[in-house]
Amino acid sequence: MSIPISLRLRLLRLGRGIAQGALIAHPTSTLPGIAALPWHNKALWRLRRFKGRQGPFLLLAADRRTALACFRWLPSALRIRAGKVWPGPVTLVAPARPHLRHLGRRGTIAVRVDADPAVRLLARAAGGLIISTSLNRKGRAPQQPSRRLRWRWRRWLDAVVAGRTGAGHPSEIWRWTRRGFVRVR
Repeated sequence: MSIPISLRLRLLRLGRGIAQGALIAHPTSTLPGIAALPWHNKALWRLRRFKGRQGPFLLLAADRRTALACFRWLPSALRIRAGKVWPGPVTLVAPARPHLRHLGRRGTIAVRVDADPAVRLLARAAGGLIISTSLNRKGRAPQQPSRRLRWRWRRWLDAVVAGRTGAGHPSEIWRWTRRGFVRVR
């Protein structure tokens, strides 16, 4: 699927905004998300305040290589699984590199290479990785990204990439353990 040039230019501009600390609402192949830069402290603070929780959060990667670089070590089973499911609606959880541990839980990190090429372009424009979490407030259903939504949440959102999401349900989650992968969801 090719991305129209006008959307491509907008995504590149918004990716640079994320790199400078912006929070962006965006569609994905699963649920709508809100994205920020993983190592921008003010953006992380705003995202945590918006969500009403400290984490853990998902990392969306621009490509498989960038995603695999988030993990502390790469057993062959992890590389093989990533090759089969990415890009796609599958999140892999495994031990995180030290500089990413603050985004996960118990030293692990959740990473996905989304099936939507627009999401991958947004991540690439922001530097390769973005934090993303479902676009909902605590205890409420996820919202579709729209201009009206941006107006309602103008205090939190710097921009919105309008559009419908793919499946409308969360991604599959597979956690790496010493015995291999275990399906979480």
